[in-house]
Amino acid sequence: MNYLNFLLIDIKRLKISLCIFLLFCVTAFAGLLFSCDKRGDDTGEKHNPDMPIELISFRPDSGRIREMVLLDGKNFGSDVSNIKVYFNQKEAKVLGSTGDRILALVPRLPGDTCVLAVAIGEQKKSYDKFFRYKVEASVTTLAGNGTSALVTTSLDQSQINPVYMCVDQNFNIFVTVPENDALVKISELDNTIQVMATNAQGINHRCAPSIHPETNVLMMGAQGSNTRDRFVFCDPEAGWIPKLYFVKNWDLNGFSDIPTNSDDETHFQCWYCQDDGYLYTRYTSGHIVKIHPKTWDATVVGMTPRGYTYGLALHPVNKSEMWMAYCSAGSPPGDVRHSLCMIDLRNPPQTTSPTDPDFHKLSGPTAGGFRDGPIETAQFNEPRMINFDAEGNLFMGDSNNHCIRLINTQSMMVETLIGIPQNKGMVDGARENAKFSEPHGIVVDAEGIIYVADYGNKRIRRIAIE
Repeated sequence: MNYLNFLLIDIKRLKISLCIFLLFCVTAFAGLLFSCDKRGDDTGEKHNPDMPIELISFRPDSGRIREMVLLDGKNFGSDVSNIKVYFNQKEAKVLGSTGDRILALVPRLPGDTCVLAVAIGEQKKSYDKFFRYKVEASVTTLAGNGTSALVTTSLDQSQINPVYMCVDQNFNIFVTVPENDALVKISELDNTIQVMATNAQGINHRCAPSIHPETNVLMMGAQGSNTRDRFVFCDPEAGWIPKLYFVKNWDLNGFSDIPTNSDDETHFQCWYCQDDGYLYTRYTSGHIVKIHPKTWDATVVGMTPRGYTYGLALHPVNKSEMWMAYCSAGSPPGDVRHSLCMIDLRNPPQTTSPTDPDFHKLSGPTAGGFRDGPIETAQFNEPRMINFDAEGNLFMGDSNNHCIRLINTQSMMVETLIGIPQNKGMVDGARENAKFSEPHGIVVDAEGIIYVADYGNKRIRRIAIE
């Protein structure tokens, strides 16, 4: 017994010694990293607000999320609480400063070409050279095998023809499919896929579902004749059983009435606006309507150019902004087809003209094409669903370009996240090889995982960004 006690004591001592040794190694490495090529000894220096900060260089000049970047300059000071570093408009985590060198971590998705800026107190300056952000993205197939029939077995044996989708706060994925206009629920955790409702319960597969950010209720609009007043809600507290809600009273608010035909009465989506607590929808006629969630009284608050906007979403940071992606159909040629647009629900446009100062057509030519870069010159081709992540990055299923586009809504730069533009196919794997075919639905969960309804490939794809 004594021998065992001594042995246990020796083992504990060995563990403690190893921990001390590892701590020493990490500390020594950090010190070496932070002091290499250091100009002078400014450790503990304070920033002098009466003197300008000076930016000299940074390295490396490219990198991925969470990589360390050294920014050299003068008059930084050593108080990291007073130092802010930005990659475009995305703030980076500052790990330390010696006065003439800052150590910062690359933030998530700041844009592919970044302006690096340092802000200290009232001063802010930007480096002349750009930092190139490297996105590491990979795609895998979650469900479906390329067959259009709806087979709801385990995910690896399922068959599905996905159109639009959403994900709730418990990571359940909801997808609309053409077969019986069904709404299906997918659980990765349980490896299950099941039909929740069909057209008999008011579901239409062209209506993209959304999730209420406070109640986790699934919400959908309606398409077709005599559906102007109808919405479909699925409450998890009621077992996701669909319930129809109808507008009770209308206030046209001086605007024209919604035409009584199946196209103009269509309102694909329903969104809850956290800025004012109302529900909002957009009709194909162009009407922007807000609905009181308890009384179901509806008020027309604005107008937009007529057309199909399968893609509609509210900005998670600028909560009154409604973003919309106009598809190819429904708009006059040369108008807003293939365009990404935005309005502010606090001051929505009052006319259907795309030149209305409160209607913001953000993207470039409307003929349908492909171009990355600044939003004002970027081009899309039949954009379908759009959705934001929690930080306000916008993801789009660019259907006829067969790829997933990413719009940084701070820098307003557009880039291709994954997929080979204008080259459809079915390839899982790394960013440089992956292919899609007419991606329609897209959604981002709370962990930043992106799910795509790859309509042309009849599969649901899963994108992970590193």
